Amino acid sequence: MHVRFVALAALAVFNLATAPAFAAGPDFNYLQNELDGRGRCLGARGHTVAMMSCDKSPDQQWVLGQGSVPGYGTLHTMAGGAGTCLAVHPDERRNVLAMESCSGADNQQWYVERLRDLQRLTRLTNRATGETRCLEAIQTGIKMTPCSRRQAGHRWHSNYLPTM
Repeated sequence: MHVRFVALAALAVFNLATAPAFAAGPDFNYLQNELDGRGRCLGARGHTVAMMSCDKSPDQQWVLGQGSVPGYGTLHTMAGGAGTCLAVHPDERRNVLAMESCSGADNQQWYVERLRDLQRLTRLTNRATGETRCLEAIQTGIKMTPCSRRQAGHRWHSNYLPTM
């Protein structure tokens, strides 16, 4: 019960606490990984999801929506709209993440955890892979890896604003 309350609070923080940091509005966030400080953002073009050079495009503007499971939310881009959700496919080595039609499936349900010890950072887990596996950006791509490793690649700036 307490964990789900914290999850709902984290979702609210993701949407509301970062609002003043955005020039374009409070409805979306850019997701930059702490490991990759070279101006790269999580983006989606068509069904492909990858780390890309930040360009402030709607492909890189992420919106957290209401999930079908209490405590979880869906993620979509402004370009793709609310009908296309970020999904994890842990069994596919090359395309761990993909954009697909929203169905409410577990692989489209994301838990956004605000990290208390690291200001302005979040960690993303998925209902299908479990709360012990985090979304990690690494030099060779994006993976779901054990959260216990506490890698910089697990930490995401949810209120990052590209400065191009």
